[in-house]
Amino acid sequence: MAAEETSDDSKLLRFIQRWAISPEEAKEIARKYRTQSESKYSKDSASRHQARVADKIIARYAKLSAMSGGATALVGIVPGLGTALAALGGGLADTAVSMKLQVDMVCCLAESFGYDLNAQDARDLAFLIAAGGAIEKAGEQLGVKLASKAGVRLLREYLKGAALQAVKVFFKRVGIIFTRKALEKALPFGVGVVIGGTANYALTRYVGAQAKEWFILDQEMPEPGPREDQAAA
Repeated sequence: MAAEETSDDSKLLRFIQRWAISPEEAKEIARKYRTQSESKYSKDSASRHQARVADKIIARYAKLSAMSGGATALVGIVPGLGTALAALGGGLADTAVSMKLQVDMVCCLAESFGYDLNAQDARDLAFLIAAGGAIEKAGEQLGVKLASKAGVRLLREYLKGAALQAVKVFFKRVGIIFTRKALEKALPFGVGVVIGGTANYALTRYVGAQAKEWFILDQEMPEPGPREDQAAA
């Protein structure tokens, strides 16, 4: 059983790493919303634009998550969906689709706050925040609250050398939690194709809110994370 769990955990992370949004796509989404904000609210500060863009991104992915209650809506979200999900199978496929959306959203949020996703530490950060938010939404503990100063310090420490191992640990917990809740038939949030859209929407809004707050706190605290200079532009 332990070997099967390890295999499933690896499949989940590999699926998301393969199908997660590219840095270029995330940058384009963030750029589009930033351009709209600057065009409509030209006198606003950079921080106001960032907050508005973040809200737009969260709304976008909350809507996609709500749509993911039906398989036909997912074709545009995951290329080669049928083949990819068949390789995962069952409830793990549902979990993978849900987590892909959370990761994509946080990647776009990272770009909007000035992180360069072409840098591995910035991409690792997005994976950690997405998985950490999902874990918290399930009622589990990370040791500290993700969207807090302690949460910022925790993820910064991971990025100094243990980021890959932390990503694996976080996604292992996600896989175990989602699987257990599915077996209990008491899911506090939706996953992927089978579960309805309302719960998926709630999960995405929660993860998005935690991610937005994390990035804001990271900007406000000394020794900021791996951001580009564009946040101050």
